[in-house]
Amino acid sequence: MANSQINILSRHRFTTTNLAIVPELLGLPHELPFKNGQIRIELPSADNPPKEITNESIIKSRDSIIIVRSHREENGRKIPASLWIKSVEVQVSLYETITLPQQILTRPPNQTDLLSEQQQSRLVQILKSHQELANQAFDRWIRIVRWKSNHGSIARPEIHGFDSGQGSYLIDATTKQRFWVSDLTMTIYLVRPITLSIWHDVEETFQLGQESPIYIDSMFDGIEQFKIGNLQQSVVYLAVACEAFMRARVMQHLPKGLTTALMKYIDEAPIRRILEDVFPDTLDAAQNNSLKRIRSRLHRLFDDRNTILHSGHKQDLTSDDCQQYILDTKKLIAI
Repeated sequence: MANSQINILSRHRFTTTNLAIVPELLGLPHELPFKNGQIRIELPSADNPPKEITNESIIKSRDSIIIVRSHREENGRKIPASLWIKSVEVQVSLYETITLPQQILTRPPNQTDLLSEQQQSRLVQILKSHQELANQAFDRWIRIVRWKSNHGSIARPEIHGFDSGQGSYLIDATTKQRFWVSDLTMTIYLVRPITLSIWHDVEETFQLGQESPIYIDSMFDGIEQFKIGNLQQSVVYLAVACEAFMRARVMQHLPKGLTTALMKYIDEAPIRRILEDVFPDTLDAAQNNSLKRIRSRLHRLFDDRNTILHSGHKQDLTSDDCQQYILDTKKLIAI
């Protein structure tokens, strides 16, 4: 049986809920070195994108990985302006070759009758290493995408509350007659599509070896927890985001030549001291004015975080409180 030397490349598909792009990005890849290999993250092909929105194109898109999200009017025609992308493909190369029977390339996958147990075991090991690298690369890439697009819901599970969406009623206990119905409130989260400039920014950031900052990830985690009604966890994540941001900012502004012991002392200083005495020195006058407007609420956020972590629950925490903490966290990180 003739053998063939095969250059190994693997393909993996990852779900990308809430990923919106402009149509011009269809088919574009990110070719990126990662650890000991090379990855290629590719958006769906632009071979047959809808040029105009019609009833037929809407029906077709329901079963596609590309869905028209919004459109603009041009001469009476509906032209797609942004698209939902349900999944992306990640290709992995670890620059490996393997010698296998030629017939393996002419039959469906997993032809075990053509391979020895040793060859099968080797292929399982190779695929596992490729899967691990693909998972790590996609995780880093999608975190950067969230960061650069300022949209923390990308590639996260769809969020659904516990309510049915049918509203609530007051009824007469005897007749069961409904006499008052609650207002039905719908929350719609606006999403700006990823543009070509954001796409290139993501690629450059990845190639430079940068990670999404922990305070960005924590802020998005706090927002997502708020959306599903986990107010306690939302507060904890938001407090972590604020503390991580201030500590990172302070460490970046420390003068050179400080001893390791002094650096450690500053890094481990209580966050109250950082907020009141150290962090403001890293800001200009305008930034300090912005900080003053939210400082008292940041102290409240840290108070609530401590209560939750120490006692397990904050009794009087409200949705309005969390919404304000989200706004304050965004304002702090924007300083």
